[in-house]
Amino acid sequence: MSAFPDWERFSMPSLLVMSLKPSVKFHALYDGGKFCGIAYFVESDTTVYLTYLAVNKDLRGQGYGTKILTLLEDRYPDKQLVIDIEPVVPTAKNYKQRVSRLKFYERNGFHRTDQKLKDQDGEFEALTTGKKLDKPGFVKALKQMSFGFYQFKIEK
Repeated sequence: MSAFPDWERFSMPSLLVMSLKPSVKFHALYDGGKFCGIAYFVESDTTVYLTYLAVNKDLRGQGYGTKILTLLEDRYPDKQLVIDIEPVVPTAKNYKQRVSRLKFYERNGFHRTDQKLKDQDGEFEALTTGKKLDKPGFVKALKQMSFGFYQFKIEK
């Protein structure tokens, strides 16, 4: 709950309903018996859209986020991984957190695109592990995740 602000979170009932679709995965991640975090993602033909990656706040900085991303890259070697982050703008109240988040993803093979995901909650910058963002694959993943009910735009 502390990894994402309220306004960026889908409700738990919504997440659970969406995870009934075979293409949507909701995993609690453990190291032995120790809860490490969650990964919530949707898979389309060419894309794995990582909607949520959250590491247990007591374990952050210990390499678990990198391990989770590596697991996804190993499991889906022929697909682009896509995430979205808050835009890194100096006027943001949490600017340092945004910079830190961007650096984390860049260290883990993601790069910035010129595409923005816009929805009712705001604007987010799309990052991908692909050579360039496969926009149709990303759009398909978003639609699959939400049964087509999620209202969004992908634009420059």
